[in-house]
Order: sequence, then C-alpha cells, then structure tokens
Amino acid sequence: MYSPYLMDHESNPDMPLLADGKIVFFKTKNSAINFMHNHFRNVSYNDEPAYEFDTETFIKNVRTGYQREIVIDILNIIFDYLSAIKVENYPFFSRKIIYDFADYTTFHRDLETYFQSHSQPAPSELINFLYWFSGEIAHHSILCSRRTLSEIIQGKMRLSPQGDNLSLDDQSKNF
Repeated sequence: MYSPYLMDHESNPDMPLLADGKIVFFKTKNSAINFMHNHFRNVSYNDEPAYEFDTETFIKNVRTGYQREIVIDILNIIFDYLSAIKVENYPFFSRKIIYDFADYTTFHRDLETYFQSHSQPAPSELINFLYWFSGEIAHHSILCSRRTLSEIIQGKMRLSPQGDNLSLDDQSKNF
C-alpha cells in the first residue's frame, strides 16, 4: 500500500496525507500519484510522491546493519507518521532512546557498535517497535476507495495538512 508523503519547505514537517486525522493509503503507487496530481494544485514532490513501507528490508537491515541508510530513512518516516497521527508515547523504550539511536545511525555507519555499547534499543526491540508501529498505522489509516475519494473531494472529509499546497483544484470539486 502507498501513502502520499508530502515534503514541504523547512517550516512544515514532512507528513503523510490525512483525511479526518487518518493516514490515506492507496492500493497502488500510481493511484496515489494520480490522485495528488489530478486533484490538487501546487503539490511538489522531491523524488517520490508516494511511499511504500518495506518492513522486510527494515528488519533485515536492523539485524545485519548492512544498509544503515535504509534504517534511518524508515525511522524518520515512522517518526513523521506517528507525529501526524499524534502518537507521543512509544512502547518498549522512551522516545529519547529511539531518537538517540536515529541520531547515531544518521552519522555513524556501524550499527553493531551501537548495539554493543547500548542496552536499548536492542535489534529485537526495534523489530517489535516496527510491529507496534504497523498496528498503530493500521488503526489510524483509511484505504482510499471510490467512496473515500468522493467524500474527500466533496469536502465531507477534512484533509490535512491544511494550506495552499493542498487546496483542491476547482475542477476536482465536480467529481
């Protein structure tokens, strides 16, 4: 599943598209891209306007430390998604611990050294954190169907983030 991931200038945080406070997912990447391009004006994307969360790759790289860039990219997206749905308390360990780990992976290549010198988070705890995150996202998401699209376009569902970059095109209101 794919969620439009909105990347804006520095004053606005990166975040997924929300409808009534729920993360909007599409079955295909093209559906997410087409929705954004067809129904919104002034939407800019850096590289990918839709993001696929790859849990298998995250787990493999936490265990092996092979591509720490993937670990930090996924952690940053997790933080953006949790912030968007206003989840502030994490199980297993404090936010400070996971943020410290994310900071470490940003600047250091060797994940094994971190795990050897810190008791938390252990690789198994990061994997459990990922599973917990998946449940939170499932609980706070909506799969975009034709009905959902219609309700969004007709203004029955409130989109966020709010602002000029997510104003519906006038033509879209006649969906």
